[in-house]
Amino acid sequence: MKGLLAAVCLLVLALRPIPAAAGCADKIDLFPTSDGESVDARGLAYLRSDEEGAKQTFTVAVDVAVPDGTQLFVFANGAPVGTITIAPGIATLDLSNANGVRFPPGVDSVCSIGHVSVTDEAGTPLLVGSF
Repeated sequence: MKGLLAAVCLLVLALRPIPAAAGCADKIDLFPTSDGESVDARGLAYLRSDEEGAKQTFTVAVDVAVPDGTQLFVFANGAPVGTITIAPGIATLDLSNANGVRFPPGVDSVCSIGHVSVTDEAGTPLLVGSF
């Protein structure tokens, strides 16, 4: 009887809808493509949102063996979200909606971000990953 009651309780919890305003937090490694391997590219991406979406953060950090001053482009869900400049060998894109700053269309809400990529100026993917 206890086993049946526990199974029913788990089933009820599993079927309970997740609130639309649920927050999120996740971190992924960005993996180098073959072109990224040629420049020893490494990276990670991080996202976080509170339940109301009032505080959202999306961060991409990369370490790439290219000349300082090289610009790279960050995409989320296929949409451009920012440009980063390597100095010295590293770069970080840090987006936050603090102080009323609006997110680019590809990252609002950060909880909906799936695919992340970093490309060079020619559009060649160097790093890729998915939440």
